[in-house]
Amino acid sequence: MDAMKNTPLVSVIIPAYNGSDAIAAAIQSVLDQTHANFELIVVDDLSPDTTGEVVQQFSDARVKYIRHEMNQGASTARWTGITRSAGEIVAFLDQDDTFHPEKLEAHVKFLAENPEVGFSYNPYYERVHSSNSIRTVAMPPQNISLGELVLGFYLPPSSWVVRRKWALIEEIWYPQVAMRGREIIVCGKLFMAGCQFARIDRVLHSRNYQAGRRFGALEKKCEDELACQETIFSDPRCPQEVSNMRSIGNSAIRAMWANVAFTQRETAVGRKFLWDIAQNAPGLFYGVPAPYTTFLMGYCVDDESHDYETLLESIFKQLPPEMPSVLENYLWAVARGNYVRGIRALFWNRADDAERYFSLGDEIGFQTDKEFVLQATHEMLGFAMSNGVEAVLTRLGSLSNQIEKHLGKYGTKRLIASFLVNIAEQKYRNGETKKIPGLLLSAFRKRPKYIADRGVLSFFIKSMFGIGNRS
Repeated sequence: MDAMKNTPLVSVIIPAYNGSDAIAAAIQSVLDQTHANFELIVVDDLSPDTTGEVVQQFSDARVKYIRHEMNQGASTARWTGITRSAGEIVAFLDQDDTFHPEKLEAHVKFLAENPEVGFSYNPYYERVHSSNSIRTVAMPPQNISLGELVLGFYLPPSSWVVRRKWALIEEIWYPQVAMRGREIIVCGKLFMAGCQFARIDRVLHSRNYQAGRRFGALEKKCEDELACQETIFSDPRCPQEVSNMRSIGNSAIRAMWANVAFTQRETAVGRKFLWDIAQNAPGLFYGVPAPYTTFLMGYCVDDESHDYETLLESIFKQLPPEMPSVLENYLWAVARGNYVRGIRALFWNRADDAERYFSLGDEIGFQTDKEFVLQATHEMLGFAMSNGVEAVLTRLGSLSNQIEKHLGKYGTKRLIASFLVNIAEQKYRNGETKKIPGLLLSAFRKRPKYIADRGVLSFFIKSMFGIGNRS
């Protein structure tokens, strides 16, 4: 207990609604924290199920239960938790998600060492709830920008850890109406208020996806997210270069809901969203691959509740007939998506699945290109964030024959070299110079073209003299 007095109190807030099936695991993950000085506040947003009974089965005095008298939405529930909290630091957790045991300890330590930071976040596992299998590691940008916060859902609430003075800024939680997408307002307004965001380079929570989940009132949900986005775009503090992203930002939200509509076979709604996109950003539908096809491929790859090709074919059949190059884009998406799923399966101990995905991609005639190498490298970096660089290199060594069978020797060397260069860049940014020369020499041997890259060559030379980005 004396040790707890010398550590900051962390308030963990879980907004809950119909969470009886999952919330016990979320609560237990907080109770299992190595940083013991916390309070856990569960705010029940008038759930009609037995959420309250599940929460009240926990006898730990640090668990507090509050129930709204009317349903007000998750964002308002978070604000209720903040107003009833006492911690110097506020962390958030969604009812379906779970914390790594060292989540709070890592963030408390990081914030103590970096007093200028007001908002810390971390990479996280994306898990398929039905099987508890790891889909991938999501890595939010290391130095996230306002544009990234507004354009994409990079920071789910379970990754937020905020100093109290910033969490208490009322404007980020108002107006208190139930709207989907309020995370855009919270993060965007905090950023514009001067709060400094920073990433901890550890995988510290799991985001769990419910298979086969259906959404109602798709047009209303899309309108809500567009309104939240517009709140940031129209704010006088929003830089012009971010406001200029309005068209592409609106299109990204509409494209996401179009994909959901097509998945649920609400064809007319999906086509309406695509029609709205075509009025403002018609270029998203041209080329092979078209930008929309790339986005759709990623969406279908991530949906583990459906067979990839079955879902992809179903959506393509619902697309407006006037869309250009539909067949060419479909074939590209089949090949690329299977290879992305193959890379994921390969690293997350599903070698048989990987072989099946690669073979399906080969049937279409998959060709390794720069964009695939970058995407595969990103997947490998996520695995390294979770398991270490040596684990990636070991996996690459043990699976080299299987990888070469599909990517060829040149493609395999290109992929390994890309991974080594990216790891070296990370170490350079962190001021860790000792291992950089060895990593880059290995990359140069795999792909000599990197020797001509001035940026890579520059930090190779600097690292030889022990000069890092933080020196």
